[in-house]
Order: sequence, then C-alpha cells, then structure tokens
Amino acid sequence: MIKQVMILVEGQTEEAFVNRVLQPYLNEKGIYLSTTMVCTKKVKGVRRHRGGIADYDQVKRDLSTLLKSSHFNLITTFLDYYGLPSNFPGQSTLPNGDCYAKVTHLEKELEQDISNTNFYPFIMLHEFETMIFCDIYSLSDFFNDKIRRLDRLNNIFNEYKNPELINNSRETAPSKRILAELENYEKPLHGPIAIKNIGIDKIRNLCPHFNNWLNYIESF
Repeated sequence: MIKQVMILVEGQTEEAFVNRVLQPYLNEKGIYLSTTMVCTKKVKGVRRHRGGIADYDQVKRDLSTLLKSSHFNLITTFLDYYGLPSNFPGQSTLPNGDCYAKVTHLEKELEQDISNTNFYPFIMLHEFETMIFCDIYSLSDFFNDKIRRLDRLNNIFNEYKNPELINNSRETAPSKRILAELENYEKPLHGPIAIKNIGIDKIRNLCPHFNNWLNYIESF
C-alpha cells in the first residue's frame, strides 16, 4: 500500500532535508512525502515564508488547511523545539523533568488542539542541527581547515548521552554551538548535505525521539 504523507516544516532547510534526504529513504518503503513551509506572512494574498515561527496561529492555520485535503493519508510536522512561540499549545503548562517529558507534553497538547485522526505531531529536539551532531565531521568537506574546531564540537557531543539532549538556549542550542566554532556555517547550504553524509539510519540510532517519529510514519 502506497502512503502519502504531508510534512509541515519550519523553513527552507527542513524542506530541503525532507526532499533530498528523507524522501528517498522512505520512498523505498512505499511512503511518499510532500512538504510545505509554514506561511509566516502574506503579501497581496501570496504566501511568504521567512523561516522561524512567531505565532502558533500560523501553524494552526496551515494545518487546518492541509487537513481539509483528502489526498494525504497523514499530516505531520517538523518543527524545532528551540524557539517555539510562547502561545504554542502546552508552553504555559510545561512539566518538570527532562526535555523528553517537555516535548511529549507539547506534542500531546498540539495533537489535542488540532484534534484530527489524520494528524501526528513531531517537534525536533532541540532543533535541526541536532542531527549534525550525530557526526560533526560531516561538515569537514566544507571546513577541512577547521579540524580542531570540529574536534571541540565533537567533544560537546561526547558530553551527552545523545544529541537530542544538547540543550535549548541562545548560547547552547546546537546551531549556536556550531556557529560559535564555525562562523561561516550556513544552515540552508551546509545542513542538508551534512545530514545526507551522515545517513538517516545513524541519526535514528542516536536520536530516539526522531526515530519514534519515523517509526510512526512507517507503521501507521
């Protein structure tokens, strides 16, 4: 049975990741992906996408539109935990505990707010660059003169049980740590290629929350 899945993504990098890396991986399993970016602005009725989400209403509006389509078997999301807007469902009632307790709470609250059996939420811990920390040397093709800096980033990876635990602040989120060492890092240019070099299977092995999402897509 062929499955059609639509993924609402946060920005251009996530869209490129799905189209270039995740799509071929899941195509082999009879799963076909489509993507659309969260519309953050309209100019004269034309959708504009700037990356980042300033308001949960932007997400809810787009999900509501997508769920009216009969074409897709499943609608899901690929949103960063880092930088979610304050009015996102569950933000005001975050539980104590680790990041897994928090992200599970947010996903459940989002699922309840959307309230559609064809919807399954996914929020990436803590952001897209988490996946690059699965093998930071995947950036060496772009920064082969910065091996010591890559070594320092790899030491950060070794400090944590898995890359999803690399945390969530303006100084310590995965992208901020990469930029602190590699000031010329450009997410849309370097990110999807680095992740393609790493491979989805390695990321699944190291990132349990991400793996659970793919397990659901493969089995629904």
